[in-house]
Amino acid sequence: MTIPLHEPEETELNMTPMIDIVFQLIIFFLLSLKFKTIDQRIESMLPKTEGLEATPEFPPDEDKIKVKVFRREIADPDKAYTLVKIDNAARFRLPAGWKGRLKESPDRLRAYDRTIAAVQGAIQKRLAIYGNNPDAVKGEISAPPPRGGTVPHGDVVALLDSFLHLGMTNVKFEGQMTPLNKRERALRAASR
Repeated sequence: MTIPLHEPEETELNMTPMIDIVFQLIIFFLLSLKFKTIDQRIESMLPKTEGLEATPEFPPDEDKIKVKVFRREIADPDKAYTLVKIDNAARFRLPAGWKGRLKESPDRLRAYDRTIAAVQGAIQKRLAIYGNNPDAVKGEISAPPPRGGTVPHGDVVALLDSFLHLGMTNVKFEGQMTPLNKRERALRAASR
């Protein structure tokens, strides 16, 4: 007797789990792959001012004439003075105990003006190094965090005027406020 054999139905292999595993392996290898540092850099000398996304050319850095201003406080307020340093090459000491133009004697006014004129002369000497071209040089006045005290406003303005008198209009000022003492912090907290 012959047993009839049924022809097997066509079976299909389910590819979905295999595709999932392949994609997971691809992602794993992409995330764990590390390039050598030499392979990451490509040396090229392409023009940067032409093309679809041109990069603008920046002017070269300007030279600076730096003026630092310090206030030296002493126990006696009549002996406090402002110290001016120009590029760490020249130092000037403004008259001690300066109270302002309206409160000083003519002799002290002349001494103050002579010192400011000397500061201006030192700035002019530094400007001569750069060909007396005020547009090629940047001025910078900085008052570092005060240890001795806050530099009077009039002293900073006199230094700024020295730059402006020489035709230098590109002047940057940098300073910090004096930290508040306990009493000032308490007053500020009470006013809020």
